[in-house]
Amino acid sequence: MKKMKKVFVLFFAAALALAACSKNEAFRSEPESISFSPNALTTKALILPDSNSPEQLAFPTTESFNVFGYAALDGSTYNYATPIMDDVNISYQGGDWKATTGTYLWPATGKVDFYAYYPSTLNATFDSATEPKGINITGVSLGTAIGSQIDPLVACVLAQDAPSKPTVQLVFKHITSQIAVMAKDATTTESLKGKISIEKVVFKNMKTSGDYERSTTIGKGNWSNINTKADFVSFQGSEVLQETESFLSGASFVASIDNSAAFVVIPENVVTGTAEDQVIEVKYSIAAYTINGFDYPATPTQTVEIPLYGRVSGNKLQNGKRYIFHIGISLDGANNEIMFSPVVEGWENEEITGITIDAVNASLL
Repeated sequence: MKKMKKVFVLFFAAALALAACSKNEAFRSEPESISFSPNALTTKALILPDSNSPEQLAFPTTESFNVFGYAALDGSTYNYATPIMDDVNISYQGGDWKATTGTYLWPATGKVDFYAYYPSTLNATFDSATEPKGINITGVSLGTAIGSQIDPLVACVLAQDAPSKPTVQLVFKHITSQIAVMAKDATTTESLKGKISIEKVVFKNMKTSGDYERSTTIGKGNWSNINTKADFVSFQGSEVLQETESFLSGASFVASIDNSAAFVVIPENVVTGTAEDQVIEVKYSIAAYTINGFDYPATPTQTVEIPLYGRVSGNKLQNGKRYIFHIGISLDGANNEIMFSPVVEGWENEEITGITIDAVNASLL
């Protein structure tokens, strides 16, 4: 009996040592492992949802994200020297979001803070020395090819009650700005509608790389070292504009927003009066038309530059905002020929009195 008791004590001690392992492998029952329930807030550049439906906002099960986790076993003092999850990749497996490799378990007591980011290829570190604590990301490069950019996201959820072992609800937020374009024929003169073809829309001097530093509001951190000037072609082709506004896409703007040529850029100040001005270059042509008894020949490609300055609130592109530029092109100006409506105004009378003639001397008195 004494020998069996000694074996049991040794087994119990070994189990405790394994449970304290820094890799936090699975030595408890599966229901106690840490799992996640992520959502992507508003739009995601890689998915381009056209609504705020739960299906559109759900984080795609084909993707993965990374998590930092820190525990306060006493409920108040966090141990930042030894994270319970240190940049751990999370993926969708068997109906649950959990660690891709290994199993990470809830502490028996205390609170846990979680900080997450996407995609896992980002150079992300956790800053515990600065307030507010959070994720810093350096050397972000969004890419310049529409449809192949990355869409960086961050999330944070604090003071999760460890004993209750909840599924961690992560709401990811965008840290870049997204841009899309809608266009239409804004002509009101009936006979002139359907004469305008859009040929090209280019956003010039947009920035696509920089460093992100967390702030007090999740997803609204500060950007620095902003560079990599790029031009984005939102549309190129030849499409006759319609009265109904439609999103521009790479080949045609007739498709839904799911196929629009949206792209993401680093949030920055919109400037004016410099070589770095952000502008929208629009190219269009006009078919032959007749107005007021005159025939006008077809007009070849025309180019107009629209400055972003003065059109974006605060003249600053902001984190997590989707900017939809509505561009209308109108032929109504052709109906604004200078016309005249002449009339002759009547004489204005002036009464002149006080003139007296001296009839005797033939002079004025």
